[in-house]
This record gives sequence, structure tokens and C-alpha cells, in this order.
Amino acid sequence: MKNFFLKFTKITGFLVLTLFVSMLVWANWEEPTLSQKLDLKPIHLAVFDLNKNLDSADSSLISQKLSATKGVTACTVNPTFKTVSITFYDNDVSETTLQTLVQQKDFVASKVNFAKMDGPKCPIPMQYIDFFTNMKQTLCLR
Repeated sequence: MKNFFLKFTKITGFLVLTLFVSMLVWANWEEPTLSQKLDLKPIHLAVFDLNKNLDSADSSLISQKLSATKGVTACTVNPTFKTVSITFYDNDVSETTLQTLVQQKDFVASKVNFAKMDGPKCPIPMQYIDFFTNMKQTLCLR
């Protein structure tokens, strides 16, 4: 019985060591991207639907206001589909502030909820993807 536990411990230790070494090789297989090296902060996206059509003066005014706001990296006003798309840093400006900037005169802006849209979705939960991405960054020695 003692020999069985000794063999079991050796085999389990060998498997754990093999798994760790293979994960270390996987994490260092390719060089990390520049954004991973610099540890850049994430950019968020907000898309707002407007309740009525925009003319060129209104769209340029909205675009100028949003571009001048601290924390906004880019904005696009689409008068055809009555949408405003904004990329921003979450710790510099909030979505409610951006929504009030978009709502001018008698415009009403409603946030587009992408989670409610139909279409293909990734079958793997985002928590699993984040776990492996964080593990790869942790084990990367470059």
C-alpha cells in the first residue's frame, strides 16, 4: 500500500510539474504586445441613439463638444442612423456626462444596450477568457 501512494505521489508531482512548465512555455511563446508591455488603461465605448434627425450643424456641434471633453478619445456622429459613438476613458469621464453632452436642444439620447441584441454570441463565458489572459500575463517572463 505504501508503494502505491509513493508511485501515485511521484506521478501526480510529475504531471503538475509538466503542466506548469507547459503553461510557462505557452505564456512566453510569443512576445507580448506593446499595449501589454505599457499596461495601458482600457478604453470604453458608448453608443447613443437620438430621437430625431440631425443636420450638419448639430452633428458638428456635438462632435466638437465631445472632442473637447477630457477623457474622450474619439467620437463619431452618424446623422443617417441618428447615432453617436464615443470611445472614452472611464476614470476621466462618465457615461452620464457624455449623455448630457449629446442631449442638446430637444434631442433625447438613449444608450444602446448591446447585450439585448440578437445575433451570434461567444459560447465561452468572459470570465474564462479573462482568467487565461491574466494567467498568461502573470507567467510571462519577458
